[in-house]
Amino acid sequence: MPVGFGRLRPIGRPRALFFNSVTQSESSFPRLRSKVDVEQLGDLTTKYVSGYYSSTPDQLRKRVVPPGGDDLYLFPDDTYIYYVWSDIPPATIRDKGHWVVSGNEVKLTSDPDITWNPGAERHYLLVRRRSHAQEVLAVGIDRDLPYFEQNAKDDPDFMLLIVSKTRIAGISSKDSAELKEKLMRNAWRPDFYAPEKVRRPKE
Repeated sequence: MPVGFGRLRPIGRPRALFFNSVTQSESSFPRLRSKVDVEQLGDLTTKYVSGYYSSTPDQLRKRVVPPGGDDLYLFPDDTYIYYVWSDIPPATIRDKGHWVVSGNEVKLTSDPDITWNPGAERHYLLVRRRSHAQEVLAVGIDRDLPYFEQNAKDDPDFMLLIVSKTRIAGISSKDSAELKEKLMRNAWRPDFYAPEKVRRPKE
């Protein structure tokens, strides 16, 4: 289970300082909104976005019991940890590195020692459902969004919970170092992702 705080589909496909003149979030948000009633969060700060994001929030668990999940920790110092767990141990850190926020988009860049497929998406669109004013959902642009478009059908709210990561709690600067050290001590297993097991795709 998750360390610190708590997809139904396989995980798969890091911090640049510049974005295209038309960002991916600008082109992706209309696609998402066309199928589910969501809104953008406005210009966000690192302090606001920092937090623990889970692929298995309580609202999802009320309908299904996932056998595993993947969690994203965005720390206030612009670093992140991508944590993968399942019913079969061990839980592992599959990716770590630095993140940057621009508008309603978060972009991840892996550390140099991540020599395998990092699993976490490179770009996340941050939105909330209009009916959930305090909600923050991170929707991967490269894989999550196309999967959602193909499978939303008659229950887009539920499918949005399946593909996204829900912010469960913020992470303060005070608690950041201790939480990061705990995750690294308990779940950093680089030997688990040997190159012959998981090959990193070409950038």
